Amino acid sequence: MRALVLATALLLGQAACAGRYPSAHDRVVELTGPAEAPAPPRDCLVANHVHTLVSDRYSHAPTAANESLAYDPAGLRAAIAAFHGDGVDAIVVTDHNSAHADFDPAIATAPLTVIPGMEWTTRRGHALQMGLTLDKPADAIMPPPWRARVVADDFRRMVAETHRRGGLVIIAHPRVPFRTWPDDTFGADGVEVWGLDSVVIRNRQAVRWWHDRLARGERLVAVAGTDLHPGAWLRHHRRPLNRVTATTCGAADVLAGLRAGHVLLLDDRDAPRVVLAVDDGARPGDTVELAGRTELVLHLRVLAGAGARLRLLGPAGELFTRELAGPDATVRLRLRVRPGEFVRAELHRGRKPLALTNPVYFR
Repeated sequence: MRALVLATALLLGQAACAGRYPSAHDRVVELTGPAEAPAPPRDCLVANHVHTLVSDRYSHAPTAANESLAYDPAGLRAAIAAFHGDGVDAIVVTDHNSAHADFDPAIATAPLTVIPGMEWTTRRGHALQMGLTLDKPADAIMPPPWRARVVADDFRRMVAETHRRGGLVIIAHPRVPFRTWPDDTFGADGVEVWGLDSVVIRNRQAVRWWHDRLARGERLVAVAGTDLHPGAWLRHHRRPLNRVTATTCGAADVLAGLRAGHVLLLDDRDAPRVVLAVDDGARPGDTVELAGRTELVLHLRVLAGAGARLRLLGPAGELFTRELAGPDATVRLRLRVRPGEFVRAELHRGRKPLALTNPVYFR
């Protein structure tokens, strides 16, 4: 019992520290005077990490005898209908160790874009593969057998093969207990930092895990994932979501936006929007060439964010914070920067996250 109490206290301590960053407010000066508010980009509302059923039987033993449990056509149709009713433009379907849903004829007539994918599922971590080319379900890139030891080369091979087939690899819920992703990212393209509202998923720790890797110089796209399992008593919610900057909401353009990091994570369709822009027009996901400059001007605009707290973060820590009074707030900041750094923004109401931008990088 004493060990359990100690472990619980340690976990709570980790949770409390996950959202704390050193103060680096001395690197920012707020500018006064009129400034043009940056306009929100054209984007698509995207639900990532969508399942069609609740079943471990096939994912743990993907054999012909279990193939009827590889995916659920009714679950796929239910997910399509529900997200379409929510106003979502595209969903990424990622069943556990199964690409069968990607070949369902309902996708061709769906009222929204359905992007094919799979959740590469092991006892040592999960990854979302999306947009890769497959001719049939049997072409899926499978992990080692469920009870086999998963080693670093297995992760590297999965990432390399997914990339060879034109797909993206997003590390799923990296801090979940008993399925915790290793410290290495193995060349993955991004990480799911915001998912199911649960102490098990540990969103705050996932954000900090991602942030620390950005500070080390890695470039990882942050995404949100619903982890919807139609029919589940717990994982039935259809949020959080992503606003992906894209010319159209077709699969190719949405995947291009995801690949570029042009993604705003948000609690739901109606959550406040955060617009982060550099004075030369760069947006989250972009790289700014400093060319000897040591200072830049940033514009931060929040729509429908009255009463929320805005934070600007970089590798040095928290650069700026402000509680917003009005429904459309814009701040203009002069920031001291160095090559290899980044800035990103978060919006919270109390401890509840509302929105999170991807970084703007400096080189």
